[in-house]
Amino acid sequence: MLWAHPSLVGLPCAVLLILAPGGSEDGTHDRGSTWRQPIAAMIGAVSLALLTYIVLATAAFVSFVLLEPAPILRQAFRAIVAAGLASAVLIQAIWGSEAWGALGWEATRQASITMRTIVEVAPDAFPIYEPMVRFVSLTWPGMLALQTLAGLALAWQLYRRVAALASTESAPATRFRDFYMGDGWVWGIVAWLGVLILPVSSFVQVAGTNLGLVASTLYVLRGAAIVVTFAEAFGISALTLVIVAAVAAALAVPLVFVLPGLCTLGITDTWYQYRRRLAEARERQRSNTT
Repeated sequence: MLWAHPSLVGLPCAVLLILAPGGSEDGTHDRGSTWRQPIAAMIGAVSLALLTYIVLATAAFVSFVLLEPAPILRQAFRAIVAAGLASAVLIQAIWGSEAWGALGWEATRQASITMRTIVEVAPDAFPIYEPMVRFVSLTWPGMLALQTLAGLALAWQLYRRVAALASTESAPATRFRDFYMGDGWVWGIVAWLGVLILPVSSFVQVAGTNLGLVASTLYVLRGAAIVVTFAEAFGISALTLVIVAAVAAALAVPLVFVLPGLCTLGITDTWYQYRRRLAEARERQRSNTT
């Protein structure tokens, strides 16, 4: 269940709820047939909506890559926006406004199942059960956008590697320490802070929160890339960074210190350009030694 895409689970489940005579393997009838079809319709709608979004995102991403050369991050976000808008139009046209409630319900249900599993393993996590479920139910569009971004980026890297092997040419190395996105994303953080402070409508609050989630995640990655760059410059191995990150995650430190610190580092890089300054300093040092 943790690996399978929701559409690959939901669609078969929905069809079985409609067609199968009962919930047991021997096909015996049950007394819950009256509620099976409404639940099947809801699960099927959610699964089909997600599957449609994936197909549209794939088509948009490939089209943008073929039509115009641009940084892959920009192409991925273009595909996400195009697929999101097209999916929203299709969902509204086919299922109506009820589908949005079904999508939110499914996100809440999945978050509740995940948090219940965590609480069973670590009972001390019970105080964050409700806040996390509420947060996930509010930010599922942003989560979906981040998952799509990660999937498209991985697909692009795999494509480059496979194409290089097929052509017997070496693919240019894409290093994480070079991760960078446009400085305009800082306005996503500003919008997020705005909806937290100002009295706004629920729609604006949801939109601003999801935009802030995506922007802050990108800035965390940008901050992590800066840390990797400086660690390499000072001779700290990647294995050491991985061990430190693993220890921090085991101690639940990231939520308190590491993630906000990396996000702040990524945001301030908008003005200070740490990696550029480091490269210039190292270049001056090499010039002085020669």
